[in-house]
Amino acid sequence: MRLKKALIILLAALLIFTITACAKEEGNADGPDLTSVSLDGMKIVVDPGHGDTDAGTIGVSTGRLEKEVNLEIGLKLQRALEDEGVTVVMTRESDEPIAAAEETDIAKRKEADMQKREQIIRDAKADMYIGVHQNSFESADAVGPQIFYHTDSVLGNELAKCIQEIMNNELEIESPRKVNCGRYRLLKPGSQPSVTVECGFFTNPDEEKKLQDDDYQNKVVKGIVDGIKYYKLEQGNAE
Repeated sequence: MRLKKALIILLAALLIFTITACAKEEGNADGPDLTSVSLDGMKIVVDPGHGDTDAGTIGVSTGRLEKEVNLEIGLKLQRALEDEGVTVVMTRESDEPIAAAEETDIAKRKEADMQKREQIIRDAKADMYIGVHQNSFESADAVGPQIFYHTDSVLGNELAKCIQEIMNNELEIESPRKVNCGRYRLLKPGSQPSVTVECGFFTNPDEEKKLQDDDYQNKVVKGIVDGIKYYKLEQGNAE
């Protein structure tokens, strides 16, 4: 009788262990647990790329200008971060020029724009810089977000990998891209980790249309915010 009771107790314990293990595995299937990660008190620069006379790339099927979609996503990202308690510094909130508005020379006007963005980044003394762009490639098959960081930035590399992983998962990218680096001008100012988020490809007809969809833009924004949380979680674990 005692042996039978002992076996029942042992089997019950094994069953509970199995259920718990499966629950943990299922909970991690879609990525790290970010529910306890707070962004409250952070300051982040959000830079919707291009603008004014610089249109950026042009949508292959709709002819939509990159600068317009960058701004739409950038403003959504601003609101989402502010909802998390983040102080957001925007480099632009409209398509109006941010520098040299009276300059008629396009090259000089663009240079003034870049210098102004650099100044905003330096003056912000932020915890992070996020540039928002749309990608392009010679092949229409290229899809998915891709995150870029400055070659010399270790923290930029870590932030890029975190955002890349989360966006790939949350946007359900079938052939996910990897982070890339270069000596990009706007990723250099300041000491904060800085990345450029290429949200998707304007040279892929299907993805170009998705990137203009309000619901998909919200998914992109959520991926960026969750990627920032993942970075903060990883940095906390590394300390």
